[in-house]
Amino acid sequence: MIEYIKELDHIFSRLIYRVRVLHNRYTVDEITDTQFIVLRALRKGPCNTSFLAQMLGVTLSAVTALVNRLHRMSLVTRERHEKDRRQVLITITAKGLKLLGEVEEKRNLLLALYLAKISKEERIQLLELLQKAVTLFEQEEIPEEDASLNR
Repeated sequence: MIEYIKELDHIFSRLIYRVRVLHNRYTVDEITDTQFIVLRALRKGPCNTSFLAQMLGVTLSAVTALVNRLHRMSLVTRERHEKDRRQVLITITAKGLKLLGEVEEKRNLLLALYLAKISKEERIQLLELLQKAVTLFEQEEIPEEDASLNR
């Protein structure tokens, strides 16, 4: 099982790396991959910097610098929380939503060029397996009986 996990981790890392490289190559004039991830998260609603830092797995200072760049580009706004003035809520702007849509369209077309090289059945199977994996990994706790690595 450990060898399988190592190979799976290696494959995921390569895939994520390649998607990021392609994204940055073809959208470099718009936004970086990390900025894209933040804008996509903000589309769901305002977030604070702590949430964004946790989501990205980076420090608060790194998120602050990222948000400052997005703010200078007029893609987000910053607003103090009404009840806790120490908290700053980050919100995507109309300009940010428009740019996010344009970048998503380019990204989707680019990914489609690659994924069109596998059959429809394989794409469906891949999607189903990835959805199942996400559901498993989103569980808060691993049941004790499932914690054994000897499977």
